[in-house]
Amino acid sequence: MSPSEAGAIAVARLRLPVTPPKVGPDPNLNKWKMAAVGYPLWVWADGPTHVGPVSDSVGGLTVSLDAQLTKTVFRMGDGGTVTCVGAGTPYRNSTKPGTPSPSCGYRYEEPSLPEGNYTVSAVSYWAVTWTVNGTSGVITVPSVTSAPLPVGEGQVLRR
Repeated sequence: MSPSEAGAIAVARLRLPVTPPKVGPDPNLNKWKMAAVGYPLWVWADGPTHVGPVSDSVGGLTVSLDAQLTKTVFRMGDGGTVTCVGAGTPYRNSTKPGTPSPSCGYRYEEPSLPEGNYTVSAVSYWAVTWTVNGTSGVITVPSVTSAPLPVGEGQVLRR
């Protein structure tokens, strides 16, 4: 078995963490339980961004593995996408309301409600470096997770 074959098998067996999409500010914390059209949202993949180094034994060869989350592509459910370096920047509750994300933000132009929710998918791309007896390579491994997001539109009534 060649080092590259052993590396590919070890990468295929590696269990990478799930990194579900998150949106901030958290719509569950407002009284309407939804994100608002036109409001700046922060998006990020929630979870570890590095795994390793770990070892695996394949065909009598010891394979060292090290994985780094390099980018995340968010499919926002309305046809829009956002590509972020790494996982994006997590929203903090101490952030001034209405502040756009410094690295990975989105604004919806149309509501999902009353029809339902948008499905936000995070496609996380992991660069997994394998090393066997001084030979190494990198294999990119994508993983996808999704979450529902209700998006509504505020209406102002004037008298």
